[in-house]
Amino acid sequence: MGTLQACAENYRLRYIVGLEATDKPRTLLIGSVFHDAVEVFRKGGTFFDMIDVVGRATELSPDDVCVLTAMIEAYHQKYRREAGNFTEVEMEFYYDGLGMRDVVLAGKTDAIAKATPGHLLYETKTVARIDGGYLDRLWSARQTLIYNRVLNEMGYDIQGVMYDLVGKPTIKRLLATPAEKRRYTKDKDTGQMRLHAKQRDRDESDNEFMGRLREWYQRHPEALHRELIIYTPDQLDAIEQDVKNEVKRLQWHIQSGVWPRSLSSCHRFNRPCEFSPLCSSGGNPVVLETKYQRRDKIHSELEGRREEDK
Repeated sequence: MGTLQACAENYRLRYIVGLEATDKPRTLLIGSVFHDAVEVFRKGGTFFDMIDVVGRATELSPDDVCVLTAMIEAYHQKYRREAGNFTEVEMEFYYDGLGMRDVVLAGKTDAIAKATPGHLLYETKTVARIDGGYLDRLWSARQTLIYNRVLNEMGYDIQGVMYDLVGKPTIKRLLATPAEKRRYTKDKDTGQMRLHAKQRDRDESDNEFMGRLREWYQRHPEALHRELIIYTPDQLDAIEQDVKNEVKRLQWHIQSGVWPRSLSSCHRFNRPCEFSPLCSSGGNPVVLETKYQRRDKIHSELEGRREEDK
């Protein structure tokens, strides 16, 4: 819905044609692997089971491994008593109760836990910064509003959405100072020449980097934060109507073959749209071939309905 509302052409390229950029931001990779580790934890896995998830992600750089290990250590230390205390983890659902012909709403929850009464829906996010502005935006988050509404209709009686927020460390590995930029000073005690105090003759080791990452989480306990959002009945009714309106709009685009661009969405949050190179080149085949690939699945997070569920 968000993609369609922002730019219909973006929606067509992403969900109809099924394109994705070959060069993805590493921050997305870190978030994905951390999410997989938390899934293992919520299913009753140990700390070492969570770390094994990192070890199996062969595309991670050494820096990524250190950052993820520190994130998992901090998360497990704070929430270790919750391991396995969830009624549903990564539950895929399909809902055809919108009253619209041939329309099924599909999704996958991060986790559901029992509450008194009913249940709580958990949504996990890795974020660069947790501040008041970010927390305020959670109240209008489309996905959890829809999930809350649908799960209520499915009998879960969702009492609220618990946002499980994990801030990513802001520090990076210290690297050796390039040879041409090194400056030396005479040691007052030994008289020997040594590098300036703020320069390095080697890269920081994994152990040194991990030590600073652990200290970072100790200094920033707010980096692991949970925010409970409780939606009103009016909000839940409104999001259902929003979904129906957007479905009608999508059907019109598909039937008419008209997918207008939204130039105001070409650059958002100081970053270009994923498809900006393709659009600005007029769909140049060379740009298409070198910068994009076909998705294996349009909705990669969904496994697909089983025959007995259809």
